[in-house]
Amino acid sequence: MLIIKRNMNVEVGNLVSGLGKVMGRHGMDAVNDKGERLKEVCGFNETVITGTIFPHKEIHKQTWVSPNGRTNNQVDHILVNSKFRTQES
Repeated sequence: MLIIKRNMNVEVGNLVSGLGKVMGRHGMDAVNDKGERLKEVCGFNETVITGTIFPHKEIHKQTWVSPNGRTNNQVDHILVNSKFRTQES
């Protein structure tokens, strides 16, 4: 089993069509260029961004908060082989 856990400073957003094998629909809204690249890499390497698969309260999705408390992002991710993906409940 391959597990990659890292602070990637990557914002992957929510599920958009065609990426169901790479992520779920429960990420935060923000997405950046690094996030788009990570999704491509996950698709190529058959890995899944696990923090987006199951629903969480917004406060639990946030892995980084700016010093002034105004900006929240989900930038830390765990990737696993897609063959170990469970379906959302």
